This record gives sequence, C-alpha cells and structure tokens, in this order.
Amino acid sequence: MDDLRLKRYKDKINYIIDKIKDLSRETKTELEKDGLFYALQTSIEAMMDIIAMLNKDLGIPVKDDAANISRIIEKEKLEPILGEDLKKANGLRNILVHRYNDFDEELIFNSVEDVKTLLFKWLDIVEGILDEVFEH
Repeated sequence: MDDLRLKRYKDKINYIIDKIKDLSRETKTELEKDGLFYALQTSIEAMMDIIAMLNKDLGIPVKDDAANISRIIEKEKLEPILGEDLKKANGLRNILVHRYNDFDEELIFNSVEDVKTLLFKWLDIVEGILDEVFEH
C-alpha cells in the first residue's frame, strides 16, 4: 500500500481524536449541544470509513456498515462484543443523522463516555492492523 493511503487513514484517525478528546456531555447552550452531536456523528462516520477502508485493504468485499464491522471483527479475530459495540455506535450515528421524531437527547448525552472509550479502543486496534498492513 502506498503512503497516500496511509495518510488517509492517519487523517481520519486524527480527526476522530481531535473531535472526541475533550468531548463532554455537559453543554450549556444549544450551540454546544449541536457541536457535541455533530462531533459524535462525524467521529462515528470516520470510524465507519476506516472500517470500510480496512475491509478493502484486507481483501474483504465492502458491504453495508454492519457487514463491514462483522467481517473485520472475524478477519482480525477480535472480541465479538467489540463488533456489537461498534454496531450500536453506528446506530447512534443514524439517530443523530436523522433526528428521528422521538429523538431522545438523553440517550445521546448518556452515550458520550461510552462512545469515546469505544473509539479510543478501536483506534488502538486500527493502529495495530495498519502496522501489519503497511509493513508488508
């Protein structure tokens, strides 16, 4: 794989880190709340982009988000619960994107720390996979 592809991964990783490192469920204004929701949404989207990219680069056919998660978990022999957590985070992203009628803001606020922990854990795993993929 080339340096440009690795740079795309690094850009997405850095984007996620920048968006979530100081993220707090505490918001004082509508603008802060919107910023929180946007940071979560786009960080999870970047995570899904990384998963699709890894699938492609590992020779796994790219499908829908849930299938991509399942396939990378299986291929890398990762804990199945990680895959379930990634799928839940993607569901949260869908809620944020579509702002469904019964949109429960507390669900989002209560998920902030769990999503941050999940994304940081996932990024550690991604770094390991990238080290393997790009050293060959």
